Amino acid sequence: MTTAVNKFRELITAISSRRYFILAALFAFTVFFIGLGSRHLRGGDEPRVAGIAAEIFLDGNWVEPRLNDKPFLEKPPLYFWADALSMQLFGRNNFAAKLPSAAAAFFGALSLFALARGLGMSGFGALLSVVLLSTAAQYWNYGRKCMVDIFLAVFIAFAMWAFWEACRSGKNKNAFLWFLFFALSLGGALFSKGLIGVAIPCSALFFYLAVNNFYIEKKLHLKPWLFLFAGAALSFIPIALWIWALYEKSGYEAVRTVVWTKNFGRFTGSHAEHVEPFWYYLPKLFEQLQPWTIFLPFALWFGIRKVIREKDAKSLFMLCWLVIPYLLLMVSAGKRQVYVSPLYAAEILLIADMLDQIFSGKFKLPEKWDYVNLLSKIAGILLCAGLFCGALAFVIIAAVGGMNWSAYIAPGFMLFCGALTLNGMLKEKISRTALGLLAGLALTYISVDTSVRPIKNARKSYHDMFKYCEEQMRGGTLYLYRPIERESGAALFYLGVNCPLYDFQNTKVASGALVLINRDFSDRFIKVGFTPIKEFKVDSRKYQVMKYEH
Repeated sequence: MTTAVNKFRELITAISSRRYFILAALFAFTVFFIGLGSRHLRGGDEPRVAGIAAEIFLDGNWVEPRLNDKPFLEKPPLYFWADALSMQLFGRNNFAAKLPSAAAAFFGALSLFALARGLGMSGFGALLSVVLLSTAAQYWNYGRKCMVDIFLAVFIAFAMWAFWEACRSGKNKNAFLWFLFFALSLGGALFSKGLIGVAIPCSALFFYLAVNNFYIEKKLHLKPWLFLFAGAALSFIPIALWIWALYEKSGYEAVRTVVWTKNFGRFTGSHAEHVEPFWYYLPKLFEQLQPWTIFLPFALWFGIRKVIREKDAKSLFMLCWLVIPYLLLMVSAGKRQVYVSPLYAAEILLIADMLDQIFSGKFKLPEKWDYVNLLSKIAGILLCAGLFCGALAFVIIAAVGGMNWSAYIAPGFMLFCGALTLNGMLKEKISRTALGLLAGLALTYISVDTSVRPIKNARKSYHDMFKYCEEQMRGGTLYLYRPIERESGAALFYLGVNCPLYDFQNTKVASGALVLINRDFSDRFIKVGFTPIKEFKVDSRKYQVMKYEH
């Protein structure tokens, strides 16, 4: 083994766990919070979720989530509440709308650091867990979007961490506190996305305990089983209180929608939405883990090997977290790619455990397969070149897009990190090389969200359209005609008012009133006295702002 690899191994063992944690926290904070408000809300989920939260914020109805004054009971309200509180603190803006997601992703990544340490990984392995999870494509994406699903992933990560700590605490008095944290985390997952929030972690833990008791230890331990079933039961208390309040306010049908239609019905298929074939999830775990997908097959082999050869309970825990919920999701009738987000952490832990064992020298590769040094050098060269090329690309994109000076900050620092990394590699300064690569990686992700994505704001976001409507309203009224959910949510978020729906039979409008329509209905409105004043295109949908001139 060469001097460089030996130096690296000496370095990672010399750094304290506390310093690794500080480094992990700084990295995750940078990736999730810096430039968070630079991109407008877009797509289907963000405007809808922000609109629901804005209505709670404006109307003060915390029991029944509503979208443009219509009940929205597709999901429990925890994320909407968090978003509404964020808007109360910071106003109705992009930053406030996405802040709960960023905060959840940040603390979810840090919980993985703690869990990795609890699973026996070194400080380096724990840091690696945070870095890989924070930069996994979809986890990072959900952490910088106004979406409910990141809450589900993070609360499940909390629950798995708490259960592991509760079980390994033995007779320690902290075991009860970890148990309470486990129950609260399950409750948070349930309150974020419904029954899937309990089904995923509890199915994984049930199989883990069964295999661990009857295959690895060959002894039944009652306390972990008690923790599992009692925690699952207690997790229903918060959502039960909300359902009772919902019943008092809106009656039986609202409760039936929440309990049956949007939970049991989705799984069984009687009320399934997003129906997909059985094999739908087969490529999703690999697609959404980019750019770290290449490690997953090797990590799975490594984990399975440890369970079979060493009867390793820690590897079994990680594998059950990944495999059992994955199979459960495949037999569910309703499928969406966001449902696999709680499994990202399990994948990352498996990968980090494998890399930690290899780089620390605990796992000895056969000499003929020991290419750690060669692959490390190749990876360092590629990453260094990537920093230079990426920085130049982001600068060009910002210049072509006509963006302001702030879009050049992150690419400028990327160039500096590339130079720092190159200098460290040439002089074999391992710490300098590692810091340059780590900082450069974080800045790359920031540049994507602050330099590349904002260029698409005009084509992907409703911001410009509704700001134009606000200027034209001048204290008047904007009507919506047959809006889809994202349009209703965007109108409420950007305008701060519920826009009435236009009906040809019953709506009477004053002169100067505006109506926002899909362009396909333009001729019909022209016949009754409306005049087109502006056309917009958001994604593939074309809109017209019409003004009543009579």
